[in-house]
Amino acid sequence: MKILLISDLYPLFDDRTIPFVLEDFSNAFVEFNKSICVIRPNFLFNAIIRSRTIGKQKLYKKNGIDIYNRNFFAPFLWEENSFIEQIKSQNFNVIISHMPSGHLYADLINKKLKLPRIAIVHYSDYRIMNEFKYLPFKRRLEKSIKNANLIGARNEFLKREFKADFTLPSFVDKKVILNNKKTVNKKKLKMITLSKLIKRKNIDLVIKALAKALITKEFDFDYDIYGFGEEKKSLNELIYKYELEDKVRIHNYVDHNLIYKKLDENDIFILPSTKETFGISYLEAMARGLITIGTLSEGMEGIIQNNQNGFLIEADVEQIYDCLRWIDISDRDKLIKNTLLKIRDYEKEKIMKKYFEIIEKVL
Repeated sequence: MKILLISDLYPLFDDRTIPFVLEDFSNAFVEFNKSICVIRPNFLFNAIIRSRTIGKQKLYKKNGIDIYNRNFFAPFLWEENSFIEQIKSQNFNVIISHMPSGHLYADLINKKLKLPRIAIVHYSDYRIMNEFKYLPFKRRLEKSIKNANLIGARNEFLKREFKADFTLPSFVDKKVILNNKKTVNKKKLKMITLSKLIKRKNIDLVIKALAKALITKEFDFDYDIYGFGEEKKSLNELIYKYELEDKVRIHNYVDHNLIYKKLDENDIFILPSTKETFGISYLEAMARGLITIGTLSEGMEGIIQNNQNGFLIEADVEQIYDCLRWIDISDRDKLIKNTLLKIRDYEKEKIMKKYFEIIEKVL
């Protein structure tokens, strides 16, 4: 099986504005003896406003995978025939596209390649289909997605909205999943967030909920935030405003090889993010037995069950406060046990086996 993956969301450089999810899937393809090649179609205006690194237009190689970086001033209206013929000569079996740029570009070149195609939709696709400012691109994106043989969605919400054929969640490596874990500190809530520090992550709401807890004294807590982003200054100002310096701390971005160590020091992972396609950090937290708090109708829908293995709430100060108060009086060890049982459904081998079956179906 030879797979052509097309997306501008593939991390080619040390660029923290791009998540590593597609690289994780690509490495898993290689691990399970599938051949994969990547095309990164960059709409340069979009890359600039998102402060992404723009590489030269050439062939790169990363982790043994060929990656063609293609740069465009216009949003994928034309591609060189010589490049399409170069791709065609490699005899790929299927195209898998992710994100709006990936779908538009895949639809363009597949007029000549004529390969089976799977389109995987993310929250960015939903935004273009539903926000007025993207109206000029809406019809084109809608057509490019419908032209795919199968449509996949990264979460249950997107599956409903796009009437997709299947969901494609992220995964964790079996070896990082704990067999058991006990509460780290029964006298207080040990909490952690690993995230980019941007507005839609709603970390400010967590801090405000904890400020209320400091006044009511209904539960004690320690909260460590690891990340980077434009909200860091305003979050620190909130911490000082509510006199939470002894209980809430913001740290620099933690290297990936230290993530599990930091998670193991805590009991609760909280990230009431909105417009969240999936969020691998939730799965990583669950793999280490943390009670995980996410947001309703977002990426963790169908994975987290309220008061069973975590909580899904509105991004609201009062709901965050009530949720933490409930966890404080709950059987946390039972919640942790259920979390470690649920995460087994998202082991890499299980998710990839289902994914391969879907690809075989379209072939």
